[in-house]
Amino acid sequence: MVTTMDPKDYALTGQNQLFQGVDFTTIEYMLERCSARNLDAGEKLLQPDIPNHHLYLILSGKLSVHLAVQETSEHASLIAGECVGEISIVDGKHPSALVVASEPTRVIAVPHDTVWSLVDNSHEVARNLLSIVAGRMRNDKNTLITTQNKKAQFEHQASVDALTGIHNRHWMGDAFPRALHRCAFNKLPFAIMVADIDHFKRINDTYGHVVGDVALKAVARCMAENLRPHDLLVRYGGEEFAMLLPDTDLEDAKVIAERLRVMIAESEIRYNEIFFRITISIGIAPTQHEEKLEILIGEADRALYRAKELGRNRVEISG
Repeated sequence: MVTTMDPKDYALTGQNQLFQGVDFTTIEYMLERCSARNLDAGEKLLQPDIPNHHLYLILSGKLSVHLAVQETSEHASLIAGECVGEISIVDGKHPSALVVASEPTRVIAVPHDTVWSLVDNSHEVARNLLSIVAGRMRNDKNTLITTQNKKAQFEHQASVDALTGIHNRHWMGDAFPRALHRCAFNKLPFAIMVADIDHFKRINDTYGHVVGDVALKAVARCMAENLRPHDLLVRYGGEEFAMLLPDTDLEDAKVIAERLRVMIAESEIRYNEIFFRITISIGIAPTQHEEKLEILIGEADRALYRAKELGRNRVEISG
């Protein structure tokens, strides 16, 4: 509902941030064409698809700001003494956000030509308007940075195994095919390796799952520290790990696999008063550029299974 401004409205308007440091009596007459508007809770004041020609000064109540692409999530809230609509007044474009009354709210609608008349006649108003716009932009920038940081954090959490700290199978589904494509494009050899902790169920049954987790982390750390920087390592599932070794022929892959096997076999797992050693078995699938990742993993898995059948704590090659 739109009404004319009453004396109380003028008094509250003079307290708005737009008129901070301004002798309001010297510019009060310029607001004669302004009107008061009462908004019900949930009523829309500004919309991205509708042009805006007013600067709105909030006298009472509260407004909720929603970004166009996230209308269900509140971006900011505005209260009495603040204003809204200044961006679209300055750049002459549609509002960049949806603004809705969170509760019954009263605002003063200042026509855009009145806004510019106030700016022309008062350096303080011009400075305040510039400060309001700059503050809004700074706030939006900080929100963007926070959003990007959260996005990066979520992406990291989605691609890293929470227990071991190495990459997980989700990350593997994107990273391994890209590495395979680079090797094929550059005609480089590569090897896929799958490793499994021997008798891991026995470790859990004997010492408990907490100690089993300690063993998993120890194996993951040993592998990560002893692979080359360009090698790819993931926790493939349970006690199983998958590795892609770019620019690596079969002989080099066997050397790397044996080094990992020996280092893990010689390492001691410690947890409080518990001490024990573990071993791993490894299956290798050498270069086959024409095969898909799933097939190569399957071949390395079959080689791993053969290593288990032949006594564990050994390296086997597919084919």
